[in-house]
Amino acid sequence: MLIASLVQAQTLSDSIANTIALRTKHNYELPDATPYAQGIRAEDARFLVETLASKEMQGRETGEEGQRKAADFIAGQFKQAGLPAKGDRNTYFQDIRLRNTSWKDIGLKVNDQEFKNRTDFYVFPTYNPDKPLITFKEVVFVGYGIDDPAYSDYEKADVEGKAVIFYEGEPELADGKFVITGESRRSGWSMDWKKKVQIAKQKGAVMAFIIDQKFEENVKSNKKVLSSYGWRTVNVDEDKTAESFLNNIFISAELAKIILGNKADKADAAIAELRAGKKSKAVKVKAKIEVRLDKESKELSGSNVIGFIEGSDPVLKNEFVMVTAHYDHLGSPDSTVIYYGADDNASGTSGVIEIARAFAEAKAKGVGPKRSVVCMLVSGEEKGLLGSRFYVDFPIFPLKQTVADINIDMIGRTDDRHPGNGNYIYVIGSDRLSTELHVINEFNNQTYTKLELDYKYNAKDDPNHYYERSDHYNFAERNIPSIFYFNGSHPDYHRPTDTADKINYEALAKRAQLAFYTAWDIANRPNRLRVDVRGK
Repeated sequence: MLIASLVQAQTLSDSIANTIALRTKHNYELPDATPYAQGIRAEDARFLVETLASKEMQGRETGEEGQRKAADFIAGQFKQAGLPAKGDRNTYFQDIRLRNTSWKDIGLKVNDQEFKNRTDFYVFPTYNPDKPLITFKEVVFVGYGIDDPAYSDYEKADVEGKAVIFYEGEPELADGKFVITGESRRSGWSMDWKKKVQIAKQKGAVMAFIIDQKFEENVKSNKKVLSSYGWRTVNVDEDKTAESFLNNIFISAELAKIILGNKADKADAAIAELRAGKKSKAVKVKAKIEVRLDKESKELSGSNVIGFIEGSDPVLKNEFVMVTAHYDHLGSPDSTVIYYGADDNASGTSGVIEIARAFAEAKAKGVGPKRSVVCMLVSGEEKGLLGSRFYVDFPIFPLKQTVADINIDMIGRTDDRHPGNGNYIYVIGSDRLSTELHVINEFNNQTYTKLELDYKYNAKDDPNHYYERSDHYNFAERNIPSIFYFNGSHPDYHRPTDTADKINYEALAKRAQLAFYTAWDIANRPNRLRVDVRGK
């Protein structure tokens, strides 16, 4: 471990030396950022955090009055700094609407016997229209539900007005070759159950039952998406997706036998004949079946708050450096206790506001930045990174011209690995897409802030998966180099006790300064960051 650490340190040192050498060779010393970084002060951060984490803001839950007050406050700070309004309707806001759709009632009866959701069957709400009650009396077993030039389960099957039942996957011959490909490799039909459902719809079926041979495993792995959509942006418009589908239910092999009844052996024989290379045979089954797929939806609205600093270079100003943090928190769930969210994430929000001010001051004095900088505070993070997800789906500034995202989420406290020591910060994601981003951050820290950079949570096998849990991740998924600054968790995380009096404001300011120096470097260097690492 020691040898590995020394090698890593040497490699990093060499990279930083190469960065300095490259700057000298190409004569691009950056404008001095120090006067503007020093303007990011603890006392200013204190004012911002105390305001955002006050009783008046009521925990800033997305869609609630406290969140709207916080958005107005942030917009006021951007206006005070002289930033132009670049959001919707010439405001500082990008409006987002969120919807949560869940099952109001879900059930399945076969011959008056009731079966249980996620025990005997499961249903994806995303791919099912809202149908309070569907009844039918005939089911047709159609093998694997495939309709392909090489092989069809519908050749002599009349499914008009009936339900169909079929296996997931595709037929495999006794010699290990697959019917569709004629080889030992599977075709796309093995994984494309949605295509099978749409084929059944085209043939006139009213319902599709899919026999899942890995039923228990798939119920566990899809646990979160089986109960509801979760909160999503309305603009994704899951309703159109759902309505385009034939209603479909995944069932266990045991339930399949109950539905097939005395025709179960006949269905098994049909599958055996397929394995022997014979044609598919449909099996008609009489059964009294009732299906309830009744949904309910809740909606709320929120907003991202946009602060914009236009670049000074006539060409580079058309490239954008994002600096992000979420300003929403958990609100006041029972109206008696407020989750103040001082560290999560009034601390990061204050950092982004201060960074915006520093860039605005530099611009006012004619010192850049060369690229445009977008300081964006997002809502909906606590409901699934939805504000940043909305932005990358509907960007205000082109994603192809977005060179990096610098994300700040919790920078005001210390954790158990660094008790009482605010001179550190966890760095996550800096090397996942761009080695240059990693070196730039290291270089600026070594030159200016001299924090201890802790990469514990950057490990790809880290069980906390923090890399996937903050707003930079939506940018990384679009192949945009991203870095995430984080102070680690603590006992007050997601508790009402996360209050402004517990913030280390000197540490907050210093960590925000590092984010600023890194953003300054990216915004002013001649070339945009190279994406030279595979994967996000």
